[in-house]
Amino acid sequence: MADGQPSKFVEIPPIVQELVTGVQEPPSRYIVPEQDRPDVAGSEMPEPIPIVDLSRLSSSDNSADENVKLSSALENWGLFLAVGHGMEPSFVGEVMEVTREFYKLPLEEKQKYSNFVDGKEFRMEGYGSDMVISEKQILDWCDQFYLVVEPESRESILYGQHNLLLSGTPGFYQDQSAS
Repeated sequence: MADGQPSKFVEIPPIVQELVTGVQEPPSRYIVPEQDRPDVAGSEMPEPIPIVDLSRLSSSDNSADENVKLSSALENWGLFLAVGHGMEPSFVGEVMEVTREFYKLPLEEKQKYSNFVDGKEFRMEGYGSDMVISEKQILDWCDQFYLVVEPESRESILYGQHNLLLSGTPGFYQDQSAS
């Protein structure tokens, strides 16, 4: 799976976009049991979402402090706001717009980029759901599109397969994120 090759899975979960048209609430496979939910009722956020300056991670003078912030953010929050990445706001805006346009496409068009190969095998890259590896796995109530753009040697197997909405090539996005 890590090398982009298809992997075996337990089942093909339905596309959430298909599910929402026929249900009033998410099926039980998408609901975390009460006893497994974090106890956050009535509590306030203890601190703002962590901000990590990616440019400081590789600098010699501040990298230790920033690595501690990154580690803490991932352990305590599971996410962080990335700054200092070198991408221009106009480029980030373009990526966001391309993403919005992809999700506005009809379901049939998005499924041309499915992350299921011949309906039998799962690959990380593509449109769809997470791989189901256990009958008891709680599924995410979302559809996603995962596209590889780095390293260049592993450029997307999907790019160019269809008329993808990306302006330019994945290399264009690599150049922007590397600058």
